[in-house]
Amino acid sequence: MRVRTVILFLLVLGAANPVAAAEPVLSVWYRGNPAGTPRQGDLGVIRALGFNGVTWPASNARTAELQKMAAIVGLKVILADRPVPATGDSVLTPGERIDIVVTADNLFMLQALTWRAVAHGARTISFDAGALAGAGLEESNGELKPWARQAIALTRQLTGNSRLVDVLTPGPGVVASITPGLDVVLLDGVRTWVIVATNTSRESITSTVRLPSGAPYAMWTNWIDGGALAMVDEPQGPRWNLKITDGTARVYLIDKIIKVLGSGFWVLGSGSRILEVPSCAGTGGTSGRPRPREVVAADRAERVE
Repeated sequence: MRVRTVILFLLVLGAANPVAAAEPVLSVWYRGNPAGTPRQGDLGVIRALGFNGVTWPASNARTAELQKMAAIVGLKVILADRPVPATGDSVLTPGERIDIVVTADNLFMLQALTWRAVAHGARTISFDAGALAGAGLEESNGELKPWARQAIALTRQLTGNSRLVDVLTPGPGVVASITPGLDVVLLDGVRTWVIVATNTSRESITSTVRLPSGAPYAMWTNWIDGGALAMVDEPQGPRWNLKITDGTARVYLIDKIIKVLGSGFWVLGSGSRILEVPSCAGTGGTSGRPRPREVVAADRAERVE
């Protein structure tokens, strides 16, 4: 079974909650086409691209008309007086909603800005290309603009996993070297840990990140691309030797009941508990410490190679 299968299991398991999840809103500023006039076709294109909201000037007299059109295609409507541009510092305390006003200067860090805002509690992101009419998604030849492609990818990452996003709360603190542009946050997803590292600087960053003692060191799954990460197992807590390029985010998640076993690992189902099991070599993690001979108690388990 491929590791990519695990991310789907973790996202569902981590968000186990009988209450319906509040979907994060990934929106684009839309000012009508021509300006002030909403068009059903424009809204249909926005929804088809994956966005689930539009942000509309609150002072526009045709708001009711826009809301009716948006409802037809399943878009949420956010009303705002004007965009307030987010920065790498402002998204550390973002509030419920932020505006990412796309410019030549911040285009490189849309991923970092978005994930940092979500990590610190924002659940509505409004992208604004500054277009006087329409949403500014396309070039004159009909191709999507670079910022739009990035925003669509981010939208799919977050709305596709809305149940987990909805339950994320601040987790235990982590220790990382103080580096301009770097932010690292550990989040609690009820049954899943999520760690989000973002770099809003124009330089790649290498940093040592220390997680709390008792946190799992492996195998963490990349939320964005499904890859795997094993941290270094140490008595004082897992050590993540982080390397992150400029303007990007590294986002990993792990179920709270995963442990590494030999060349693979076991994923235990809902209601299970796990105790460490000896590997074939009789050592655990990367520290070389012997594992105690214990037993796994579970209602189901899958070995993942």
